Amino acid sequence: MNKLSDEEEQIKEVIIAARTLEEYLWGEYNGEWNIEEWRRMFRKRIQKIDDIDVNNPHAIIEMRKRLMQNAALSVALMKILDTKGIPLKECDIPSNLPQYADDNNKGVDL
Repeated sequence: MNKLSDEEEQIKEVIIAARTLEEYLWGEYNGEWNIEEWRRMFRKRIQKIDDIDVNNPHAIIEMRKRLMQNAALSVALMKILDTKGIPLKECDIPSNLPQYADDNNKGVDL
């Protein structure tokens, strides 16, 4: 087995930490959301990254937080894709991100 580089080891640690926290916060809901809700979650994180003021002394921390959230979301969704496929069913859980709906896809499961 090849030894991981320092960068690969850091990637591994960050993804595991992010995924552990995401699972603690939202794990019971992960399998309930449909693909549109996952898209909304990603849109929110991208918007939050766009909103970071790079002149803020805490910009790096904010960027790390949003990137870790995206990594955690990615891993969670990949697990669902690998085990259940693309989640198309209606979601019984009301969205807490209606402002991140894609206007082009309103009313469409995909």
